[in-house]
Amino acid sequence: MKHPRFLSSHRLMFGLATAQGAVFLLAWVLFGVPLSDGAAWHAHEMIFGQAIAVIGGYLLSSVGMRLLAAGALAWLAARAAILVPGVADELRAALSVAATATIVLPAARAFLRGVKRPGNVVFPVLLGGFVAADALFLLGQFHSWDRMTEAGVWLGLGLVVLLIAAMGGRLLSAAASGAAQRGGGGRIPPRPGLEAALLGLLAAGFVAEAAADAALVGATLFAAGGVLLGYRVALWIPGLRRSGGDVLALAAGQLWLGLGFVAWWMAAAGLIPLPGLAALHLATIGGIGGTLLVMTMRAAAQREGRAMPRRAAPVVAGLMGAAAIIRAVAPPDWGWPMAVTLWTGASLVAAAFVFRAREH
Repeated sequence: MKHPRFLSSHRLMFGLATAQGAVFLLAWVLFGVPLSDGAAWHAHEMIFGQAIAVIGGYLLSSVGMRLLAAGALAWLAARAAILVPGVADELRAALSVAATATIVLPAARAFLRGVKRPGNVVFPVLLGGFVAADALFLLGQFHSWDRMTEAGVWLGLGLVVLLIAAMGGRLLSAAASGAAQRGGGGRIPPRPGLEAALLGLLAAGFVAEAAADAALVGATLFAAGGVLLGYRVALWIPGLRRSGGDVLALAAGQLWLGLGFVAWWMAAAGLIPLPGLAALHLATIGGIGGTLLVMTMRAAAQREGRAMPRRAAPVVAGLMGAAAIIRAVAPPDWGWPMAVTLWTGASLVAAAFVFRAREH
C-alpha cells in the first residue's frame, strides 16, 4: 500500500530510529536516564528501540496506514515510558512488548508473503523472535532475574546480528559480483556453505551466551564466526574495488562485526587488556550501528529514486568506526561522551540524507 510521502514507512520509522539512537544515548550518558540499571536499558533501547524501528522502516511499506501508525505510536509510547521516571514497571513492560510486536509481527507477515525460496522462511521466524527476546528481558528486569535479563539482551542482539550478516551479506555479494563483472572481471559466486557455517557459528555463540555464563565458549564461537565474516569480505574484494562508497560502507560494517567478535574472544581469553563488553562495542557500534544508518540511507534513496549515498555513507561509517574505537579503548569519563557525540553526528548525517528533498 502506498503511503503519503511524509508518512512513508521509511521516512517515518527511519526518522524515529535516527532520533532515538542519538536522544537516548545523550540522555543516558549526560543525564543518567534511566536512573536504574542504565547499561541494561541502553542495550535494550539499541535493540528493541533503534533496530526495531529500522526493521519497521524496511518491511512495513506494504501495510496499511492504520498498522503503520499503530506501530509508530506504540514505539513512541514505549520509548517515553523508559525515559520518564515513575512509570509503573508493568506498564513499561506492556508498552515495550506491544511496540515490538506491533512492528515485527506485521513485518514478518509481509516478508512471509513475499518469500519465493524455502530458505527465506527463516527471516520471518527471526523477526518473531524479537517479541520473545523483549519479553525475556523485561521479565528478568522487573523480577530481578539477572540471567533472564542478560538472556533477553543476547538473544535480541543475536537476532539483529544474524539479520545483518545474512541480508547484508546477500546484498553485498550481489553488489560486489555485479561491480566485478561490469569492470570486465568474473562473477563472484555465492558460497552457501560459507554462509551456513558463518551464521551457524554466530547463532550458536549467542545461544551459548544467553543460556549460561560461559563467556569463553560463546566468545570462541563468535571469534570463529568473525573470522568467516572477514574471509567473506575478502572474497568480495575484486568487486569492492569497483564499488561505490555506500557499498564500501556496508562492507566496513561487516568487518567491524568480525573484528568485534574476535576482540570479544581475545578479551575473554585475557589476550588483550580490555573488558569484554568494551571490545564487543567494536561490533555493536561499528558493525550494527554503522550498518543500520547506512542501510536507512540506501533504502531512502532506492524508494525515492535518488542517487545512492556514495559520499555520505562513508562519512557515517567513518564516524561510527571512530565512535567504536573510542568506546572500546578510551577511559569512560571522556571516551563515552566522545563516542556518543560521534554517534550523534553520524545520525544527523544519515537523517539529513533520508529527509533530503527528492531530486528532479
